[in-house]
Amino acid sequence: MRVLCLVDGPVKPPDRWMWNHLPEEAQQDEVDFLWASPADRFPKWGKFLSYYPQYIALGWRAMQARRRKRYDVIVAWESKTGFPFGALRSLMGIYTPPLVIFAFSFKGVAASFPLISRNFMRGIDHVTVLFPAEATYYEQVLGVPSAHITVCPLGWHDLCKDVEPAENGDFIFSFGRSYRDYKTFIKAVEDLPVKVIINTRKFTLKDLTIPSHVTVNEMMPEREYARLLTSARFVAISLQETRHAAGESALVQAMAAGKAVVATRTPSTSYYVEDGVTGVLTPPKNAEAMREACFYLLNHPEECRSMGVAARRRYEELFTSEHTARCQYAVLQKVVQMQREG
Repeated sequence: MRVLCLVDGPVKPPDRWMWNHLPEEAQQDEVDFLWASPADRFPKWGKFLSYYPQYIALGWRAMQARRRKRYDVIVAWESKTGFPFGALRSLMGIYTPPLVIFAFSFKGVAASFPLISRNFMRGIDHVTVLFPAEATYYEQVLGVPSAHITVCPLGWHDLCKDVEPAENGDFIFSFGRSYRDYKTFIKAVEDLPVKVIINTRKFTLKDLTIPSHVTVNEMMPEREYARLLTSARFVAISLQETRHAAGESALVQAMAAGKAVVATRTPSTSYYVEDGVTGVLTPPKNAEAMREACFYLLNHPEECRSMGVAARRRYEELFTSEHTARCQYAVLQKVVQMQREG
């Protein structure tokens, strides 16, 4: 196959992305990349103004690339890179080659205009989503036929491999920025008898009073972050109520590190976390329930460790980069085959 990939990041992709995790026969594919490098430093409309001009420009560049070279398929990672291109295709009536968006999620600005977004979906041939309930949701709100949606769970590389833990691992670790409910989380941990470390953008904690035993870091280099993740007693993630994907990367990274997770119960976390087996799920906006779950794991260290072992096993079975790459590649093969058959 000849594939054009639309991705984002601070620099040009250094390798062959998901193709690094595919069998030898896939290595014959010709893979080109276009990428955007937006700043992830602002909330709400600031994020919109810093993000979307670059993603729209990425879409125009993809339009030009498809004229210069005959691709079998164009694939985008997440809606932010693929949806603007799909909208341009829809507006211009250009539907070849087929467009596939991996880890599609209907949120942000697009979700504010569902009827317009529903129309723009004509420019997108297939999407993958991160959990089954999300597929049903998009069938309803966007009118996407079920045959055009595939569930491919999020995979992640083992970023904690060969990372030495810190000497003092007596802390709870929380991290991430999108759709986090730090108001509930801070209330839940305010009287816990253990240190808490949070990695996030500072604006996500605006107007919150941070207890003295809670340390807040900005986002940090992967190696430093991995060391904290490896060292923590367990991970706690408080999320807003959403029907779309949110928090999956944090959950999978914690599982890869062999950590039990306390998380808000959502359609997504209910799929990724086995309640009572790999972690504990608590009701949304319920600080008391999250506090009790954290207290329980602190007071039952053996059970906490066994949950971490089960989490690592579940990661190896379902959420590795290799597993996701195989699922996504099967989608590309199916879409290209359907295109060739007319």
